[in-house]
Amino acid sequence: MDKVERYRQVFLSFKELCSTGRQPSSFSAYCKANSVDQCQMRQTLKNEFQNIKTLPGYRSISHICSVIYEDFKQKCADGRQPGTFADFYRSHGITWEQMHGYLKRNKLKVVGLPGYVMLTGGSRSRCQEIPFEDVIFEEAGFLPADTCSTITVKVDGHVAVSFPADTDVAVIAKFVRKMEKEVGHVGS
Repeated sequence: MDKVERYRQVFLSFKELCSTGRQPSSFSAYCKANSVDQCQMRQTLKNEFQNIKTLPGYRSISHICSVIYEDFKQKCADGRQPGTFADFYRSHGITWEQMHGYLKRNKLKVVGLPGYVMLTGGSRSRCQEIPFEDVIFEEAGFLPADTCSTITVKVDGHVAVSFPADTDVAVIAKFVRKMEKEVGHVGS
């Protein structure tokens, strides 16, 4: 197969994929995957080549990225996160540079999407924020009772930690000593 025929085949197959709504990725990525130089396409095919943007069904990379982002966002919100975002957009033929550019231009982030879970080490690890008070109560060997009286300790004037009234004074004193080392002012 000569060069012209190879370029023609790649161009026509991309055109066919666009017209049937199955565009795999950008034209440049498609050319690279098929071992042809996109920059030489116009020169090689001459009159047979038409502007990619005028192909029926052609979608720009920006449009493809927005569809991928919205699909991932919806799957996360539904609790069906399909793995990492990078794996998800790569499976659609989008490179990191293309997606990063799209996210940056549109000031979008993946972290913080409703239902999004940061995946590490190949397994799902759901992180959960634990209130500081629960850690203290757990170390002291009891959980707070909402209905009883409490002893409140203010840390640096910003945070108030409440202990149940029946808490051993030694536990509260230990907490105060520990906090005085880390912050400026502890009062009760």
